[in-house]
Amino acid sequence: MSVSHRHAPPLRVDILPQPRLQASIAALACLAAFCFVLAVMQHLPQAWSLMALLPLAAALAWRAARVRARRLQWDGQCWRLSQSLDEEAQQEVRVAVVIDLDGWLLLRLREPTSPWFRPDLYLPLSAAQQGAMWGQLRATLFSARPPH
Repeated sequence: MSVSHRHAPPLRVDILPQPRLQASIAALACLAAFCFVLAVMQHLPQAWSLMALLPLAAALAWRAARVRARRLQWDGQCWRLSQSLDEEAQQEVRVAVVIDLDGWLLLRLREPTSPWFRPDLYLPLSAAQQGAMWGQLRATLFSARPPH
């Protein structure tokens, strides 16, 4: 078999919720909303009542930063994603590494046939959460290329 026909070995990755990351994102969003309200108050002092919306901003950020439990699977030919850990991965996706901080990755998943207006799915992965499979996961992400 030639080098161009080799595929990375099959891999299955469970993506679990990350409450610390979720809390950090919510805190940053709340801080940004607080700074925005302070900037508005510099020009409109009567806008202090906008401070009451900060808990809403934090709650929305908490919800938006939630990572649902899913399963990502490389079968040697393509990446597949399941919507929960209980079901087999069926949905074919394209995976791209957006941020690589050695012990932490941010992946962008896109359906091959998705319309232009459908947003991409971003999944954070950490070495602490993946354990011993982290090295194999990184190797597969950077070497697994679906056939064209």
